[in-house]
Amino acid sequence: MKKYFPILLSKPGELTALSKLTPAVIDDVSPILQIIDGTIDKIKTFSEDWGSGGGNQIFLDVSLIKSLNPTAISQLTSHINTQGVEIIPIVQENSDQRYIRLIIRLLNSGKVNKICIRFSNSSGGFMNIDSAISSLTASLGMNANKVSILLDFGLITQSNYGIITSLSLNVINSISGRSNYENVIVAAGSFPENLGSLNPAGRVYRLNRYEWGLWTSLQSNKGVKGTVKYSDYGTKYPYYSEANFQGSCSIKYTQEDDFVIYRGQISSNHPDGNGQYLTFSGQLIASSDYSGATFSWGDARIDFYAQQNISDPKRKTGNAGSWVEISQNHHITLLTSLL
Repeated sequence: MKKYFPILLSKPGELTALSKLTPAVIDDVSPILQIIDGTIDKIKTFSEDWGSGGGNQIFLDVSLIKSLNPTAISQLTSHINTQGVEIIPIVQENSDQRYIRLIIRLLNSGKVNKICIRFSNSSGGFMNIDSAISSLTASLGMNANKVSILLDFGLITQSNYGIITSLSLNVINSISGRSNYENVIVAAGSFPENLGSLNPAGRVYRLNRYEWGLWTSLQSNKGVKGTVKYSDYGTKYPYYSEANFQGSCSIKYTQEDDFVIYRGQISSNHPDGNGQYLTFSGQLIASSDYSGATFSWGDARIDFYAQQNISDPKRKTGNAGSWVEISQNHHITLLTSLL
């Protein structure tokens, strides 16, 4: 049984982070891919790597697509199937009815055998969740043992931590017969939208991972422990925005209870430019936080950059995309080791 369900965007950096996981980690992971416009071909390419080990899964969420194309989703499903990857489509209370009809066709054709029902504030909230689950499973003709329930509580911070903790317990306990479902997955994320509040640059900051606090709180409840699975957003903000902004040359590194942030400046504002990554890599591998070069592909890349000479004109520094790959690959590997 899978034990970790990271929520990722279908962007190159996050797909690479997944593709570079070791087979042992992949065995414990079922990624929840939020498809964004213009990335279907990238998911097809990713699935060719993801399916190489056999027995792997992908949860597919189309809720971020602005103009739904059922034919394109059907073709994507067929391609992923040919790679030997199990597809679990995600539906919501407010899903487009064309999408619901597509899922029914895929179920009837045998291309899909399981579904996931996602609940979040953006999908209609968590009120009357038991009846909502019953209604959706009945309309799709599904038995509970082929259904996963994703409870996505979104951004969790110091200010709403207590509220979300109480809400999650109430919601979980309101799902009757929850042991009959394949998975009941609890998701949240605490990574900020940007690092603008971490000033001055050039320092190391630590941010509490409130999603992990939520998980440990749930695990301390005897009635809940063992009946739910863990999900988070890794080193990214839980809410997707199309806005493009120039980020700083910062390293994001996950620990069990916090995110360690080596806060850089925008490349054009610093004399070292992307060379800031090299300075921070050296500091990180010398710290007690570092898991070691053999811990994950991402950690090996950090060690590689730490060995670069910042004064060498041929130095390799990586860019913002490279460091998304690194941070998420380390994060996923760490979480599977903790769960």
